[in-house]
Amino acid sequence: MQEVFKHIDAILAMDKSTLAVIACLCVVAAYFLRDFMANPVLIVFVYPVLFVCSVLFQYGIILMEVYPPQKMDLWLMWTVFACIAGNITGIAITAGLGRLVDRVRVVQAYKPAQG
Repeated sequence: MQEVFKHIDAILAMDKSTLAVIACLCVVAAYFLRDFMANPVLIVFVYPVLFVCSVLFQYGIILMEVYPPQKMDLWLMWTVFACIAGNITGIAITAGLGRLVDRVRVVQAYKPAQG
């Protein structure tokens, strides 16, 4: 359990500039995703999924020690990569949950009444 708390603490201690870049890129992705949603207001629920997935990918890249954090160009490249991978994963998770909810609703809607 101590190991989990250590990882959570490291995720929460991520620098503000990295979080700002990830947040901006997720906002752009969410803006373009709203056109493809049945109800564009639901993008409020999609944005946090995109953001969390992107932060987790960034943390994974930091754990792999792929780049030295002091180099600006490498930091930006890997942060953008983490955001793209996180957005793809977040879109897949959201689409999968949407399909699951639709399937459950369809099954419940055609359930014959008993009695």
